[in-house]
Amino acid sequence: MFRIIIAEFKHETNTFSSQRTDFAAYRRSLYAIGDDLVSILTDTATEVGGMLDVLQDEPDVSLIPVVAANAIPAGPVAADVFADVRGRLVGAIRAHAPLDGILLCLHGAMVTENSEDGEGDLLEAVRQAAGDDTWVMATLDLHANITRKMSRFANVLINYDYYPHADMVDRGREIAQIMLQTLRGTIRPVMVCKSVPIILPPLSTNEAVLRPFVDQMHAYEATPGVLTVSIAHGFLCADIHELGMTVVAVTDQDPEHATRIADELAARLWQDRHRLKPENMSVDEALDEAEKSAEGPVILADLTDNPGGGSPGDGTHILRAMIRRKVKNAAVALICDPESVASCVQAGVGQTVKLRLGGHVYPDLLGQPIECEAYVRLVSDGRYRNRGPMSGGVVVDLQKSAVVLIGGIEVIVTAQVTQPYDVEIFYAHGIDPVQKHLLLLKSTNHFKAAFGPIARRVLNVSVPGLLAQDPRSVDYQNCRRPIYPLDEM
Repeated sequence: MFRIIIAEFKHETNTFSSQRTDFAAYRRSLYAIGDDLVSILTDTATEVGGMLDVLQDEPDVSLIPVVAANAIPAGPVAADVFADVRGRLVGAIRAHAPLDGILLCLHGAMVTENSEDGEGDLLEAVRQAAGDDTWVMATLDLHANITRKMSRFANVLINYDYYPHADMVDRGREIAQIMLQTLRGTIRPVMVCKSVPIILPPLSTNEAVLRPFVDQMHAYEATPGVLTVSIAHGFLCADIHELGMTVVAVTDQDPEHATRIADELAARLWQDRHRLKPENMSVDEALDEAEKSAEGPVILADLTDNPGGGSPGDGTHILRAMIRRKVKNAAVALICDPESVASCVQAGVGQTVKLRLGGHVYPDLLGQPIECEAYVRLVSDGRYRNRGPMSGGVVVDLQKSAVVLIGGIEVIVTAQVTQPYDVEIFYAHGIDPVQKHLLLLKSTNHFKAAFGPIARRVLNVSVPGLLAQDPRSVDYQNCRRPIYPLDEM
């Protein structure tokens, strides 16, 4: 009987954010212990959901669920949170020793109050507790900054293939299958990680410049002896020394082949470095284009106030421009503003309320509050279940929410922030997104997985914000140098 620990500890840390990621932040999103991990994440489109799909019913596997902790991206993870999760994991390893395998669901861009390498520190503690004979494998977000400690203390790392991350459950199944085959003795993985000194802007893998790399990864994986190949894009808002891209190649007992693959992909990325740039618009350019579109919905992507990258989701630049231009038949997801939600609840549905909407966290950067009178159309408990390809089946809890009407614009206002990458955020608030001419989404790319099929046009809007689109505009202090595009290389 193979004894396998399974655990999750995720956070994408924006080191330029002053919002501390504490226990409350984790409990608002996901903090489950032991069997609760299984009950919450079974049959979900997540990495842990995929691991459970593969392993739960295997007769020679005994699963030991420990902890699942995940919080919305923001500033560094509190030291006591990291100590708690690390302690639970290390304690379980020692209590259930000897173990055959440890499966972890990590992000790869966690920075804590005490360290810029959260996952490296965690994997080091896991390896020290488990010993060298236990197989340690982990899934990582596509935006991981893979450090030397991470690659040293894990046997296998697998990044998502896609951005939007519609393949989370697939990567969970993939790593579980690799673990199962390894323990049964049919393969013996070896891994090579090749660092590439590029700070990559948040580009979708659907972009023409990146699609060939995904195709090449899959071509390698179709050849004998290659178990998995992935490219970590890095997270540009984490100002750490080992910021940057990484190619990961895992083969069956063939380190030379893994090295060749990693070197070839890294060389191609470096050759194409000058092409790895997004094409964005100003807010007025985007609204002009939206007005020209005869059919909707037209989606405006608020790139720089994306909660999925650590921004608070209360920026007002684009909404203010929409109000000024008297845009009609539009909907916004979302403005995170607990005070405005409370005002709507107190006023009640059907009433008009004066609001100072948004602009409370970083007003000088993300825009000042919008002084307005708004009609309260709906008040909700803010709970809905994702229906799309990303995290399908996962329950989102916005704590409390409201829909307010400002002219011809319906705005979802929430007490808790989330990245609106699932269409259910609209349907749960009584809004049919298909019938809207214009949708404003605080998301960079993830929305494309669910909204792509209904969108007539997608316009990327860049305004001042916390999630930079051009690395050259970021005041880096800690990242390694030289690195492209900060340095011409």
